[in-house]
Amino acid sequence: MNELKLGMIGCGVHAKANIFSTLHMLGYQMQAVCARHRERALEAAERFDIPNAYGSYQEMLNKEELDVAFVITEASSQAEIVKECLKKGLHVFVEKPLGMNKQEAQEVAELAKIVQKKVMVGFMKRFSPSYQNLKQIMNNRDEFGTPLSFMGMFAITSGRPGWDNNVYTKVGGIHYVDLMRDLFGELKDIHGYTNSVDVEVDNVFTMRFDSGVIGSMFFGGIPAWKRHWEEICVTGTKGFVKVDNMMSVRYHFDRPVETIGARWKTLDEADVVLSPVNTSSSGGWRDLYLNGYVGELEHFFDCIRNDKTPVCDAEDNVKTMALCDEIVGCLKGN
Repeated sequence: MNELKLGMIGCGVHAKANIFSTLHMLGYQMQAVCARHRERALEAAERFDIPNAYGSYQEMLNKEELDVAFVITEASSQAEIVKECLKKGLHVFVEKPLGMNKQEAQEVAELAKIVQKKVMVGFMKRFSPSYQNLKQIMNNRDEFGTPLSFMGMFAITSGRPGWDNNVYTKVGGIHYVDLMRDLFGELKDIHGYTNSVDVEVDNVFTMRFDSGVIGSMFFGGIPAWKRHWEEICVTGTKGFVKVDNMMSVRYHFDRPVETIGARWKTLDEADVVLSPVNTSSSGGWRDLYLNGYVGELEHFFDCIRNDKTPVCDAEDNVKTMALCDEIVGCLKGN
C-alpha cells in the first residue's frame, strides 16, 4: 500500500496533530502537501519529510501524479475541492463536513459514482473503540434485549465566528449526528427546541428512528462547556450501556441472582466498566487509536486495496447531511 502516491490539501492543527500523525504512524509517506500560505506547507513538509510543498491545491493537482488526496480544509470549501480531486481521478479522504447541506453532499456523491472513485468522510467516531464496544453490547440481544431509548450530549466550546445553530450542527455536532445514524438507523421524526443566541448554542431535540429507538440529544456550545464533553447512554429491555467521553464504557445486564430475602439486603448488582490503559509509553499514539483516527484510515486504505465501499462514503454522507438539515430545521425558540 505504500506505493500509493498521497497528497494532502490543508495543514492546520487538526491535520498535523491527527491525520498527518496517523499516516506517519501507519507507515504511509506523503508525496505532496499544500496550503493557502506556502510557508505553512513548507513547515509541514519539513516536519513530516514530505518531498513537495505548494501554495495552492490547483498547483499541486496539476503538477503531481497522485492516487489519493486528503482534504482537510475549511468546511465551506471542501465539497468543491473534493469534486476537483475526483475529476483528476483521485480517491479522496475528506474531513467532515462534506458539503454544508444535503444538496452539496448529493452533488459530490453523484460525481464519485460517475468517476468510480472512493470517497470517505472522516466520521472517526464510528471507529472509536468505545462506540464500537457500545454497538456490540447493544446488539447482544440475548443479554441486552431490545434497544429502546437513548440520552446523549455533545458539548464543545463556543464563540467561534459564524458558529450559529446551523454551522455548529454541521461542523461540530455532525459527529454525533452520524453516530446516531450508525447506531439507530434512519430518522422517522424529530422535534427540537433552542435557547441559542448568536454563537452561544443551546439545543435539545427528541427523535424516533426507523429501528423503533427513541431518544433525546443536547448540543451545547456555551461558556459553561469550554471543555469538550460527549456522552450517550442506551437502554434496552434487559440492560444499559453508557459511554463517557470515549474513555469509559459502562454496561449492565439484568442477570438473575440467588439471594435470601430482598435484594436490597446484599450486594449483587454488577456493572462492567471498560477503560483504556493509561501509559506514557504510547507517546500520544493512544489518543489516535481511541479517537478513531487509526481505525478510519486503516478502513479507507483497505477499501482502496480491496475495492470495497467505505462505510461512510459520499452516498452515505448525503443521509447524514440530510439529518443535519432536519435537526437545524426543527429547532424552535421558546
